[in-house]
Order: sequence, then structure tokens, then C-alpha cells
Amino acid sequence: MLSRRKLKKEKVKHRLKIIFIVLLFLSLLIVTAEYLYLNFSFGRAVFISPLAKINQSKVASLESVLDKEKIAFLSVSQNLDGSFTVELKEGGVIILSAKKDLNSQLSSLQLILSRLTIEGKKLNKLDFRYDNPVVSF
Repeated sequence: MLSRRKLKKEKVKHRLKIIFIVLLFLSLLIVTAEYLYLNFSFGRAVFISPLAKINQSKVASLESVLDKEKIAFLSVSQNLDGSFTVELKEGGVIILSAKKDLNSQLSSLQLILSRLTIEGKKLNKLDFRYDNPVVSF
């Protein structure tokens, strides 16, 4: 049997554990309430990972290069494999490889687009991920 003194110590330890658990629960509740308050007050709170920021900067730099090269596009997005998909204003989709030199791909793109314009053909899809560009009409 436990003595009265040990029994009293056990009760105090048990009460301290309960107080700790209640405080932990309350702190989680407060943090959740603050997060919800911020979401509803200031719009959707977005937490962007550093990797997403890097991907966004790659897309933005590709957009600026396309503007500089005077290639009319609607949108640029990055795919899961790291390649870029560019939707052209005239219609058609360009897929650029992230593993190859972007400048050489863009110069080939300009050459192919000018040649197709001269021939009067409409581009459907142009894929630079392979050794040679794959063109679909």
C-alpha cells in the first residue's frame, strides 16, 4: 500500500498532467481560431513553399524571355517533370524541356514558327523534350 505522502504526490502529478493537457488543447484551439480569423478577414491565406517560389520565378523568367523574343503566348506553366507548357495566342501548345538549353529551344521555336507561317500550316503541338522536336498539326 502507498503511504499518504506518496498518494498525495501521485495526485499532484496527475493533476499537473491534466492541467498540461488542457493548456495544450487550449493553445491548439487558439491557433486554429486565429488561422480561421485571418482566412476569413484577409482572404485566403496561402503558404508557399520555397520550392514553389523557385518554380514561379522560372515561369516568370520564361515569360520575360518569350516577351523579349516576341513570341505571343497566352499562358506558361510548369509541369510535374520540370518541363514548361506554353500556350500560343495563335493556337497550339509548346512543350519546352527543362533539361536542355532554353535559348536554343526558343531559337528553334522561332525558326519552326516562321517556317510554318510561310507554309501556311497551323501548329497543334510542338514538343522539345526529345532529341528532335516533335511537331503535330
